[in-house]
Amino acid sequence: MSVAVVVPLRAFDLGKSRLAERFSPPEREILARAMAEIVVAPRDDSGHGAGHDTDWFVVCDDERVAAWAESRGATPIVVSASGLNAALLEARDSILVRTAATHVVISHADLPLASDLVSIVRDAIHVSTMSSSSPIVVIAPDRRHDGTNVMIVPRDRLSEWEFRYGPGSFAAHREVAARLDLTVSVLDDPRLATDVDTVDDLDLVRDFITATLPHWNAS
Repeated sequence: MSVAVVVPLRAFDLGKSRLAERFSPPEREILARAMAEIVVAPRDDSGHGAGHDTDWFVVCDDERVAAWAESRGATPIVVSASGLNAALLEARDSILVRTAATHVVISHADLPLASDLVSIVRDAIHVSTMSSSSPIVVIAPDRRHDGTNVMIVPRDRLSEWEFRYGPGSFAAHREVAARLDLTVSVLDDPRLATDVDTVDDLDLVRDFITATLPHWNAS
């Protein structure tokens, strides 16, 4: 069992617009970068570090993000398509020719509690393969069970997978799995369920925010 992690990532200065009432544009850029640095595990020059034996890919359309990805030990996949689903579709073939991993993990970048992402997904793959002999897709939804924060797809089924990100993607991806005769395992883990999209999410990650932006006024 081996893993490739794919993280789609917008330009840092364009993300988190729904937090504009609480954070200035520079603060939103700092937060977006800090969260991405938690998800995309670093490697040192010797190849060691969290997730050093994992293939890392960052799907982006921004040169600065591509350079950042390389500095984190990830391979940037630069696309021209706009929108998450179209970007992943464009990047898919490039990812498949660059990794021999048995499982491909697609993870959002705004998961400030997911510092153990690789360990979490490896454990989930192990449990799912032990419990069933048929191919399994693992989906970690957000805390509202609406979106898909992390998804694990067997590599040999990724070429036929349909990306359905957007409102209701948790249900939509389960429908895709059913159409492909794949079993779905739901991974309810607060470290993966806690994303930062709206101001309603801020109380859940207050420690992360105050550590990242020490002068932030929470009122």
